[in-house]
Amino acid sequence: LITLLLYLSQLLCLSEGGLLCYAPGVTRPLSDTFQDVGEKASENMRVAALGRPFTLGMLYDVRKDELIPGLMLWDENTLTKNTVVSEQNSSESEISASDTIGSKSSLLDVDASLKASFLCGLMSVEGSANYLNDNKKFKNQSRVTLQYKATTNFKQLSMTHLDTMDIQQKEVIEKGSATHVVTGILYGANAFFVFDSEKLEASNVQNIQGTMEALTNKIPSFSFKGKVNMKLTDEENALTNKFSCKFYGDLILESNPATFQEAVKTYVELPHLLGEKGQNSVPLKVWLMPLKNLDFSNAEPKKQISVGLVTKVQDTFEDLKQIGMRCNELLVDQVVQNFPHIQERLNRFQTLCINYASNLQETMKKKLPSIREGKEDEMSGINLFSADRVKSPFSQDKLTEWLDHKEREINVIRSCVEIMEGIKILQSQSELDSEVLSPGVDQALCFVFTSIQNADPCLDAMAKYLHTPQLYQPNEEPWYYSDDVVIKMREKTSSLLSVIFFTGGSSGFEKSSVIRMPFMYR
Repeated sequence: LITLLLYLSQLLCLSEGGLLCYAPGVTRPLSDTFQDVGEKASENMRVAALGRPFTLGMLYDVRKDELIPGLMLWDENTLTKNTVVSEQNSSESEISASDTIGSKSSLLDVDASLKASFLCGLMSVEGSANYLNDNKKFKNQSRVTLQYKATTNFKQLSMTHLDTMDIQQKEVIEKGSATHVVTGILYGANAFFVFDSEKLEASNVQNIQGTMEALTNKIPSFSFKGKVNMKLTDEENALTNKFSCKFYGDLILESNPATFQEAVKTYVELPHLLGEKGQNSVPLKVWLMPLKNLDFSNAEPKKQISVGLVTKVQDTFEDLKQIGMRCNELLVDQVVQNFPHIQERLNRFQTLCINYASNLQETMKKKLPSIREGKEDEMSGINLFSADRVKSPFSQDKLTEWLDHKEREINVIRSCVEIMEGIKILQSQSELDSEVLSPGVDQALCFVFTSIQNADPCLDAMAKYLHTPQLYQPNEEPWYYSDDVVIKMREKTSSLLSVIFFTGGSSGFEKSSVIRMPFMYR
């Protein structure tokens, strides 16, 4: 009861003392004063800095999540006199085995609205926040991320004596696009060590993932009195040698770590790199106050983006990321490497998906600010990622189906190639001419894959949709789904081997003899 009375009296005193921005653990909980973005657009807010160069007194447009450089409410001398600095020393580490947009955003304290701005290309990120842009290359690949996070101090503006400003400057600011002013900054640093395995067999992913997590969990314990004390078994050393490492941080290193061992050394050095007094720290989180609270007539956001729309945007880009990883896995398949036409189509498919994602970003880059200003209904954005996409050639079902078909084609061709093991594969007419016309060659027998060169109506529909959105449903059955064609194909493969066997591989057929596969798209 005594504690409660003291707390209430403290709140009453603070409410009478004028406007003051409070940090976590400084006199009063921030939750009493600030709202996360997405709750109320007109309230005080806090956002993740994400490597952006915030300073106290800087202006900000929350409709575009954009810093406005060059204009300040107060001069540097006034800001310095009214800045309150408090220590906020802390450090922690966290392990993440997830590579989703949601998990990365959570590690960087990115709220829903800011996440929408990032995904839709309204803002760029720097420093450790570049981790948001890093994705696994393959689906069948293990990844573990180690985060080191430290805070050093919190700077805030005491607003009691900051209510006076130059009238002329106020008029200039009111004509601009600013909606908020920076009144508090939490400083520190983030660092991410991203460990990736090589491409794995699907059956090995979980086992390697578990081992990677166990080894990564040991890294903080390898630091002893600021020095590296790493002890691994021979088996663990052998495994870590197969890891690659990428570093995303707010601190400048002499060289970025590329191996597990180098990552351990860098991790141990991080506290020293911040500086004894945290002089090398950067903004991590920023507190914003609406300009209307200071009697400005600037436009303010009417509403924030709903969680529903943010989820649609996130799920769509996550889906496209998964499609990209699956495509990458097919591109390194040996059959694909030997058949340029399949490789070209996979590359074209991947490029079309990337272009589609870019088109979505460009469209939403215009829509988001309009939705926040209340000029455009949010349903237009939701439809873009739901109804419109489902009807398009870029729906998740259609993209997945195309890759399923491509895998089927690759597997059918693989079955023939494996039967003809040891026979040379020629990737172009030029290579064929070179082989046939080589000195000493009197006879040649060729097995020609013809249908893989046919046009792909699905890819054509995707390309057309990017320029003129229209619905198109291919009605042709791919040759590799025809049982008759596959049976004939394998029969002719066996026929080729029979000819080679009975002729001893040296005679019995003409120089230009060709066993041609007559299957086509029907």
